[in-house]
Amino acid sequence: MISNQILQSTIEGLKGITRIDFCICDTEGKVLASTFSEAEEYENSILAFVDSPADSQVIQGYQFFKVFDESQLEYILLAKGSNEDVYMVGKMVVFQIQNLLVAYKERFDKDNFIKNLL
Repeated sequence: MISNQILQSTIEGLKGITRIDFCICDTEGKVLASTFSEAEEYENSILAFVDSPADSQVIQGYQFFKVFDESQLEYILLAKGSNEDVYMVGKMVVFQIQNLLVAYKERFDKDNFIKNLL
C-alpha cells in the first residue's frame, strides 16, 4: 500500500503540470489525498461508483476512475472536469498510481527477501 503522503505528493505534482484538481479515495469513500477542499462531499457518489461495473464515469462534473492493483480495486481517482482532455489526463494518473503500487510491492518483496536471508 502506498502512503498517503506519497499519493498527496504525486497528485500535487500532477496538478502543477496539468492544472487539473485530483482526489484519491479508498473504496469506502474516505479521502486519502486531494488537491481541492470539497472532496468529502463526493463520498456517496464514490460508493455508488465502486459498486458500478464501469471503470470510469462522469459524475457531478468530475471524472471518476477505478485504480486496480492486478484485479483488486484499490483506489478511486477523481479528476475535476468532464472533457476529453481531463479523461486522458485521468487515465495517465491512474497509470502512474498503478506503477507506484507495483514499485512499492516490489520494494516490499525485496525487503522481505533480504530479511529472510539474514
